Amino acid sequence: MTKSVASSETRHALDRTALIEVGCEELPSGLLPALRAALLKKAQSLRSAYRLGHGPVSVMGTPQRLIVVLHDLPDHQEPLTETVLGPPAKLAGVLPDGPSPQAEGFARNQGVEVKDLAIMDTPKGPYLAVRKILPCRKTEDVIAELLSRIPEGVPLPKAMRWGRDSGPFLRPVLWVLACWGNQPVSLTFAGVESRSVTRSPRSHGFLETPVRGVSHYMSLLEKEWGVIPDPAVRRESIERDLDLALKMEQGSGSLPRSVRRVPDPDLSAEVADLVETFRVLVGSFPEKYLSLPAPLIQTVLKVHQRFFVLVSETSALSNRFLAVSGNPSADTPTVRSGFEKVVRARLEDAQYYLARDRQRTLESFAEDLKGLAFFPGVGNLADKARMAREMVLWLLEHVSDSDIRGTGLDRPALSDSLDRLATLAKADLATGLVREFPELEGVIGGHYWSLEHRSDLDRGGSDSVRVRLESLAIAEHYHPRHLQDRLPVSLPGRVLALADKFLHQVGGFGAGFVPSGSEDPYALRRAAVGMFSLLLETKWPISLDRLAEKAKEILPGRDVSDDLRKFWRERLQSFWEREHPVLLVRASILSDSEWLPTIQGRLRFLSTAPSRAQWEGVSSLYTRLVNILPKGGNDVSLPIDETRISESPERKILQLLIETGLYPENGWGDLAQRGDWEVLWERATRFVEPVERFFEEILVNDPDPVLRSSRLGLLLRLLNGLEHIGRLNLLSAPSREG
Repeated sequence: MTKSVASSETRHALDRTALIEVGCEELPSGLLPALRAALLKKAQSLRSAYRLGHGPVSVMGTPQRLIVVLHDLPDHQEPLTETVLGPPAKLAGVLPDGPSPQAEGFARNQGVEVKDLAIMDTPKGPYLAVRKILPCRKTEDVIAELLSRIPEGVPLPKAMRWGRDSGPFLRPVLWVLACWGNQPVSLTFAGVESRSVTRSPRSHGFLETPVRGVSHYMSLLEKEWGVIPDPAVRRESIERDLDLALKMEQGSGSLPRSVRRVPDPDLSAEVADLVETFRVLVGSFPEKYLSLPAPLIQTVLKVHQRFFVLVSETSALSNRFLAVSGNPSADTPTVRSGFEKVVRARLEDAQYYLARDRQRTLESFAEDLKGLAFFPGVGNLADKARMAREMVLWLLEHVSDSDIRGTGLDRPALSDSLDRLATLAKADLATGLVREFPELEGVIGGHYWSLEHRSDLDRGGSDSVRVRLESLAIAEHYHPRHLQDRLPVSLPGRVLALADKFLHQVGGFGAGFVPSGSEDPYALRRAAVGMFSLLLETKWPISLDRLAEKAKEILPGRDVSDDLRKFWRERLQSFWEREHPVLLVRASILSDSEWLPTIQGRLRFLSTAPSRAQWEGVSSLYTRLVNILPKGGNDVSLPIDETRISESPERKILQLLIETGLYPENGWGDLAQRGDWEVLWERATRFVEPVERFFEEILVNDPDPVLRSSRLGLLLRLLNGLEHIGRLNLLSAPSREG
């Protein structure tokens, strides 16, 4: 059992604690984690700014209240000496007997005597300065100002006002409580003045209750009302009660021992932010609804009602579920009956729409896509399906024969299948079931396609393989929906998904919906990240430059290729900066014409390159070439007259260029594309000493234009080769912060 924070061992500590509680109308659960994180950051920053020690800060809360607690506060602020700079010392006059007007004004403004001024050396030269010891005020004198500033200005996705001089905040503020130990603190937030009063949970009447201090407040929450203010602890308690309720039901014989709860951390966290007090109930629905698609039942339970799914030992869905009620004092049979009634109603709706949809084929629903918009001015979803037919066949050209053989189909059969899937993939958007349950887009289309071709599936053979692939591809082509989401597992699904995400971006840019700042209403950034993930996973030889050029063909008359290139470069950099330093990412991304797996391989190689023995030599060589050679050093058009290369150092470089594949053709690009980074590095190290000697003994900018061109041509070819390893000059002083 969790130890109460109001126990005797912690009572003294709570008397040295400050607390602010903001009571609101129901706060949306989806926004609470970000709001608590913002409050924590703000409280920690303010505590430091007000010099009130370095003790812990806690941010807790429920849907009805946000609680910020500052622990272990001192009686006084910490001492601090502040140095204030004034005018330059040359304007000070003669100190202290003959100060200039500037020096006298500076002293007067700082509240000190002229004799207290000093001259301090700074990077800009000597300046007048004064050292001031800031006053150490009592905590009780500053705590009201500190607490009132904590909830002010925290970022809110949407703010509202609920009357004159009230707000703004996420929801209307009903009360504010502030305490410093056992002393009330007077402040105002969002137009509401603080009082020594809180409110009980709604399950206890939502009544105003006087508060005598921090320890009394915590005792009210935990002991009297059963509220667990810490959301992480509340979540753990809910999960324990879920498992306990399941075991009790199994112990009574109502459920088989093999039935288990499907772990769902996201749902547990969401439910913990939906309730203040709680009770776990076991509900059920008629077994006849188990004939519905399993994802549909799970959507009704999890997404629509926030109930927990139960399955058998074979992972088959049970007709029982676990529910968390936010009113533990209510009549249990009444609450259970209400939950079950809502689930039955939703499943009955699903069964109705399923039966009505099955009167038509999936292909017939594809005709209805003409009435569904793609992007304004770009076309409808039927137009997108036409674009998808062209796109999937183009993508298939880049798929290797070995990958195609892995599907069990040959290339012509897979081409026919993808051509068909491009039209069918979005067809379920016109069905009644997906209109009612939009979360199931794709899943329902795959289910309907399987039902329509049940005879092919039962017969087996190549037709069975084809139908299974097509059904799976329709169901999974929306993945990945977000950064942590899984990728499609089937080859047709990956082709469809890549085409879909590409076309979504092309259509969005064609309609003028270019993401800007935090504005991205059509999730084009998310589509770009999904496209990157697919290109990296499949390793198909498709560059961002090729995709940008393809956009011109897909959307003729609206050339958005340059905008897409810029957008992809920014998103690709952000995509990798989540895990790697900024400069490392910039050093790795060289060109839009490279395949993403090549860039990823370079990124991984460069992350360890600075620890290599030859790192300083190779990076210095690269940096020197970049600084010496003219801009555009990848231009290898300068002719080399081998008959004029006569000196030993330059002959050595020419010989190495030939031996390592940089002359007459640049063969290092193929090595990078294959991921032969160790070979590239070994070849680069061979140039360090010869080039050093070259610069010591040879005049590069020789007056003879032929000789000058030949020598520059040697170095330009070397620089062009080294750039396949990366922009090494960005990593000459590696830093995790970039």
